[in-house]
Amino acid sequence: MNQTLQELCDLQIKNEAIVRKASLLQDDEQIKIGALFYTTKNQQADEEQIRRCKDILKSKTGVFSNFRGMLGFAIRAKISVAADPEKYLDRIIEIYNKLKEGRKLPGEILVMTAITICDQANGKDVDAVIAEVKETYARIKARHKFMTSENDMTFIALMVLSGKDVDQTVEEEETIYLALKDRFRIPSDTAQAVALILAMSEKPVDEKVDEFLALYEDLKAVKHATSKQRAMSVYAAFADLDIPKDMLVKDISAVEDFLRRQKGYGIISSSDVRRVMSATLVLQNYGTQSTSYAASAVSSVIAEEVILTIIMIIVITTSVNFVVINS
Repeated sequence: MNQTLQELCDLQIKNEAIVRKASLLQDDEQIKIGALFYTTKNQQADEEQIRRCKDILKSKTGVFSNFRGMLGFAIRAKISVAADPEKYLDRIIEIYNKLKEGRKLPGEILVMTAITICDQANGKDVDAVIAEVKETYARIKARHKFMTSENDMTFIALMVLSGKDVDQTVEEEETIYLALKDRFRIPSDTAQAVALILAMSEKPVDEKVDEFLALYEDLKAVKHATSKQRAMSVYAAFADLDIPKDMLVKDISAVEDFLRRQKGYGIISSSDVRRVMSATLVLQNYGTQSTSYAASAVSSVIAEEVILTIIMIIVITTSVNFVVINS
């Protein structure tokens, strides 16, 4: 393992210890994933700031708010790295309130969409971005009524904000989705999430699909691939980076082997999360390096926002059977 990856792995272990102290009664997997958020920002978690942001969140949102449910801990982690957490949270709440207009029961992942728009709008007209996100979601929902959910909203927001023509991206997403379903036994909702990420890349459609499938199969061959049902989308984020596949497989395997030997990471129940984390750390390593690895400017957006979205989705899926509302 190269020095940068080793440093990221060491930081992850250190961050987990800090996050655990600040997060009593939190599910173990959520603690690990919460620590991963700080690690992918290449920051050491701040125990006191995490506690402070918990109080900020309580002061600005109600007990039953989507800001205080299963994603509450992940949201606290996100705002804790802002220069001004209170001002940042106010802006996210403002965007969230606009996103939820017209929705009867907006879900928690809509908060993540608001965070993504807040982070990536970069001077764009936010109201126009929100309108386009809603319209694009409706178009995709019309095609895939039963598999399209609010879990896709953040990826759709990334599509709109990536700078690539939205009409072209939506058409590519459908082509990629059909190609994945034709060539690979993959759940439909997972195929759609993967297609949304791959569509953001400027590479030719066939090339993106081939690279994604090849990476998954090569990782599966060495027993490092995560399941098809859970956060497999992380592999799609590699498609926009020009890195030799054998190097990726070697690095992901090395990171997972390291994590497997750490306390609390070797147990069977955490194996899938560990694999997601391994790929995420490698993605972060390359996604923030020289643009010599990057196929397009989309890479820098994908690297951070896809990681954060995946973290949020994992939190939701791990909380289905274990919910602690730490309000």
